[in-house]
Amino acid sequence: MAEEGGEKTEEATSQRREEFRKRGQVAQSREIATFLLLLGSALTFWATGKMLLHHATDLFENFFSNYIVTAARSGDYSAAALFAVKKGALIIGPLLGMALVVGVSSTLLQVGFVYNEEALQLKLERLNPINGLKRIFSLRAVVDGLKSLLKLILITSIVYFIVKNEVKHISVLVEYNMSQFLSYFGMIAFKLLGAATLFMGVLAVLDYGYQRWELEKEMKMSKQEVKEENKNREGDPLIKARIRRVQREMANKRMMTEVPKADVIVTNPTHIAVALKYQAGMAAPVLIAKGADLIAEKIKKIAKENNIPVIENKPLARAIFKTLKIGQLIPRELFKTVAEVLAYVYRLKKKKRNA
Repeated sequence: MAEEGGEKTEEATSQRREEFRKRGQVAQSREIATFLLLLGSALTFWATGKMLLHHATDLFENFFSNYIVTAARSGDYSAAALFAVKKGALIIGPLLGMALVVGVSSTLLQVGFVYNEEALQLKLERLNPINGLKRIFSLRAVVDGLKSLLKLILITSIVYFIVKNEVKHISVLVEYNMSQFLSYFGMIAFKLLGAATLFMGVLAVLDYGYQRWELEKEMKMSKQEVKEENKNREGDPLIKARIRRVQREMANKRMMTEVPKADVIVTNPTHIAVALKYQAGMAAPVLIAKGADLIAEKIKKIAKENNIPVIENKPLARAIFKTLKIGQLIPRELFKTVAEVLAYVYRLKKKKRNA
């Protein structure tokens, strides 16, 4: 098999893309999942904010007053624990459900359903420390490191500026009741989520574009690889030519076995020969064999061995050879001429029988 060397300048074919996909090598950005998670959290806060505030207020006000006091007096903390778990589930439940939906949908949106058999196979080269070091110091590792550093710096900056702007309100927090206090911190959390979501959205678009570019670069093929793939898909031209040649030879052999059944052979006279057959009840004479040059000579030779008349008629022989296929009936426009030839042949046969 030819080497898959050479400069990779050709775009990936659909077959190569499918091979990469089966191996799980698809364009996928973790930043998109992070962005969708933040966006889902922000929308969940916005849609269920009042409900979350109600349950959080109820948790703090009742748990630390009624339930804890009652439990301390009776020594039974089961009711307090059950109340805290129930309220905690009502507060955290929507966020966990949203996170589960986003986690699954973000992967499906990017790559769809991919069953990667290779990822499930045990390969010893994955345990090779040299390969591990190559991955650590690869271009992708460098890019991932820069992205993480960029995210840390920018998100820290976002938190700093939003919190700095809210510092002036700290002095009045002592005057807030529990509901107002939780509502205020919920508002700050929503601001932080909104700003982080906007930043992650921009980063996700840039990162996905980079992942696509890197994958396209990795999938590029050399001219030799494209040639080999086409050969494997369409078959070796030499083998295909040999198959066609064998098929022609077999067709010619089958055709030659029909020549002895012919009533007449019409020739060019040297280059073309066609064999015609007619029986009572047939709509028209039928072409059972034809050929040029060497095949024509074989047809005439078989005809001579079987005492089949050979008639020279250049226009008729050429017309039948060019327009008809084996097994086709003589068309209406040629029927008169063929009928005259057959009538002449039948007269010859009658004279031989009477002689």
